[in-house]
Amino acid sequence: MSNLTKPEIGTISHGTLRPEDLIPAFLGTLRDCSPAHAARIVHDHGEDFIESCVTGLGPQNPSEFASQSYLLDDLFDALSDIAPEGAYFGTIEGDGSDFGFWQNDEEE
Repeated sequence: MSNLTKPEIGTISHGTLRPEDLIPAFLGTLRDCSPAHAARIVHDHGEDFIESCVTGLGPQNPSEFASQSYLLDDLFDALSDIAPEGAYFGTIEGDGSDFGFWQNDEEE
């Protein structure tokens, strides 16, 4: 995709697993690094739903909880797609709440 800026190695979100915290952090990084990826996700999930997730309003009914989970999955996949060479997107070993881009130790 166009307009790709490689993200830096390090933390994007730490100390929380709440979707209302992760979604804005993940989407913000994706918008900064790959606006085309971000635009596709917003289009696929709907601007109103994305806005409610980003502003912290969160799901308003049970079906939106599932949608929020799918959104997180899509954001995770998109961030994995743009990870710098030799790195991955996810949690750092030993801290399941520290999401970011990390060097892949297996490639060293």
